[in-house]
Amino acid sequence: MKKIIAMMVVVACVVGMNVPVVAAAGPVGVFGADKANVLKSCDVDDGEEGIKCVLRLAVTILSIGVGILGVIGISVAGIQYLTAGGSEEKTRKAKRRIYEIVIGLALYAVFFAALTWLLPGF
Repeated sequence: MKKIIAMMVVVACVVGMNVPVVAAAGPVGVFGADKANVLKSCDVDDGEEGIKCVLRLAVTILSIGVGILGVIGISVAGIQYLTAGGSEEKTRKAKRRIYEIVIGLALYAVFFAALTWLLPGF
């Protein structure tokens, strides 16, 4: 029980420290303060093609989602690992989940790298 409480405190501290950073990189920080509507920011005549702007928006949203889900997944798997209580089955499942999440994050990094290579200036 002490391990669970300690893990929850650590997660709360890490999440609490990152909240201002996430809030600062929200729609205002990414698209500018004068562009309240995210989709309207693609209509601005700044020389950027429409499909490239929409693709950039989709990848930005996908990156935020993958990051959030990765943190939540690793936290849940870490809690499962801590609460395994010496059971080999539960420990194996938790380790396997962490392994799968790390593989998923690595695959997303490869996807993002390939996309930036295919679309220079992205």
